[in-house]
Amino acid sequence: MVVTKQISQLNLTKVENQMALTTSTAKAVLAKREALAIAEQELAQAEASFKLELAKEGTEFAIVDGVKVAVVRGERPSYSVEILKDLVSDKVFKTVTKSAVDGKKFKSAVEVGVIKADVATAVTTITAYEQIRVTEYKGAKSEKVTNAEAEVA
Repeated sequence: MVVTKQISQLNLTKVENQMALTTSTAKAVLAKREALAIAEQELAQAEASFKLELAKEGTEFAIVDGVKVAVVRGERPSYSVEILKDLVSDKVFKTVTKSAVDGKKFKSAVEVGVIKADVATAVTTITAYEQIRVTEYKGAKSEKVTNAEAEVA
């Protein structure tokens, strides 16, 4: 009877320890999520300031300690599946789509003339984007460099 009671207490202690560990780990997760949210806000503010500074200086990047920090602008196309289905044959539609239009296959079909340019225009929406890209920059100065200076170097 005493042994059974000791085993029960030992099992209870293990469960309590596990619960304490789980609670501690959960608290750590919450703290890290809060820190991440704050860091993401601070990053967004820093990126916005960086973009404004670059615009004022008329340049697209800065070099800091051999690292190039640049604003990259581009466009992402999206395609109207509903409109495309009405404008091409079923065979072509199946070839260039999955559950959405396969961009590479669609572009290829346009390039070879299987899909006409006016159809491509009718079903394509371009979404502009920009991002900050950080890359190693060989032979870099540890300061901001204008595009013209970078081309000369």
